Amino acid sequence: MKSVILLSFLLIMYGKVSICLRVVGISVPSLKQRGESVTMTCDYDLEGGRLYSVKWYRDNEEFYRYMPRLRPQQHAHRLDGVKVDLEKSSARRVHLRDLTLKSRGLYRCEVSEEAPSFHSAQSEAFMEVYYFSRENPSISGHEQTYALDEPLDVNCSSAKAFPAPELQWYVNGKKVIERDLLIAHGARPVSQGLLISTLGIRAPAKPKMKITCVASLGNHKRERSAIIETSSSIEHAAKYSFIILTSIVNIAMQKIS
Repeated sequence: MKSVILLSFLLIMYGKVSICLRVVGISVPSLKQRGESVTMTCDYDLEGGRLYSVKWYRDNEEFYRYMPRLRPQQHAHRLDGVKVDLEKSSARRVHLRDLTLKSRGLYRCEVSEEAPSFHSAQSEAFMEVYYFSRENPSISGHEQTYALDEPLDVNCSSAKAFPAPELQWYVNGKKVIERDLLIAHGARPVSQGLLISTLGIRAPAKPKMKITCVASLGNHKRERSAIIETSSSIEHAAKYSFIILTSIVNIAMQKIS
């Protein structure tokens, strides 16, 4: 009997007691570029209850809250990589500007009801922040002349980026998939947390050989092509014999002088 009376009192004081608070969905882009802005939304259904608070977290650290009973209703916490635009934020969305690589992380929206229930519900999603320079990848080692069927000694390096771009080689428009022809050098760190990927190719040199390196990050691609100059074995040997002979003559002349 006492519990019934207590429940009746709570209903009179606070209205309908909700037991079905739901976060219907959270909208967080999976991939954004450094320097961009983003609006994240949190859609919830109070099922007749009253809103107590909406809180946003990145990697379990709170950075924004909305509490309708407070004045001001909004408050942003300082967090590295998170710049909240309060004018564009509300009870159902939060707007972040000037994204950095440190903005990446797991974002969580937590919604709580007013007394007496203080029920809460939450949803989360991960956002990756990338940087992909407009600069095309660079190719090195293609300048020399190769003998027919001589293995190439060519490398492709991406521009600075984050995360590390994926590199692919194409020969005359055909993707090179043979692992024994590819030399993976991995990614090396450079300034500002960025990375440079490098991939080598050791395919045999052929006449009229066009090689293309494609760097990709998400749906973004950059590419660079080069033409491989080839010569017959006799021409190749003659060329290097001439170079060696020239070097010997130069050394001899220096000694005489």
